[in-house]
Amino acid sequence: MERKLLWVISSIVILILWLKIEPQGTQQTGSKTVTEEQPAPESVPDQPKRENSREANVTEEEQEYFKSHPIEDNKPNFADIQDVQKRKEVFFDFLLPFVQEKNALLLEDRARIEAILNNSEPPSREDKTWIAALRKIHKLRKLGVYTHEDIAALLKYVDIIPASLVLAQAANESAWGTSRFAVEGNNYFGQWCFSRGCGLVPNARGEDQDHEVRKFTDARESVFAYIDNLNSNSAYKELRSIRAELRKNKETITGLALVHGLEKYSQRGQDYIDEIESLIDYNELWRFNVHTDEALYNNE
Repeated sequence: MERKLLWVISSIVILILWLKIEPQGTQQTGSKTVTEEQPAPESVPDQPKRENSREANVTEEEQEYFKSHPIEDNKPNFADIQDVQKRKEVFFDFLLPFVQEKNALLLEDRARIEAILNNSEPPSREDKTWIAALRKIHKLRKLGVYTHEDIAALLKYVDIIPASLVLAQAANESAWGTSRFAVEGNNYFGQWCFSRGCGLVPNARGEDQDHEVRKFTDARESVFAYIDNLNSNSAYKELRSIRAELRKNKETITGLALVHGLEKYSQRGQDYIDEIESLIDYNELWRFNVHTDEALYNNE
């Protein structure tokens, strides 16, 4: 009888202890229980937004601009032009107006920034809204109050890309307008996107990759997105620093100077830079560098 009573008491004690012990393989975090296989939420770092050196974006402001400033769809069939020199000239003539258009808009924005900086009065509400939009486009943090330095910082981002550099990269990346991405997607700079269906899937894309080569409505969109990318992407910080130094010293902004900030544009690094330099030199692309704010040819 006593042995039976002891057995019952022991069973009750074991049951009580079992109920108080947490299941093996868990830990208590606040009021939530998480398993060892899945880290506690607070231990998982914020995932930064993916940014690739070739990532292409068309801003809402530019979409509105494109709608209000339509262009004719007159893309040449470059593959049909057998004469190499003729094909090159047609290629340059086709893309150059878009480069000049974008650079002219950038210079207008620079002039407005400088006018705000030179005004003794604080920025108007309209100017503040515009500045906020510019900072968002160039991936700068949102601010409640804009100091003189905050506004002046935009000048490093809002500036021209020389036509010589744009045309050289377009020729290189699109095989003079004959590549599949240029023909089918109006993409002349190998720009990427990351939403399924946003572009063309590269034939050589690895199984672990999910990027596509973006499709644009027309060549102008491609040129604008490419210049925006160089002006805002963290990969081209060096390019913008070179350009800012040239501005500071009142020197001409040339493709041969800025090309040294393109190391991250291609996995080939310096070899890619050398190739773009050779394209500029061999084709004398400096002849296209008629900057809107200078009205003269700049021999590089």
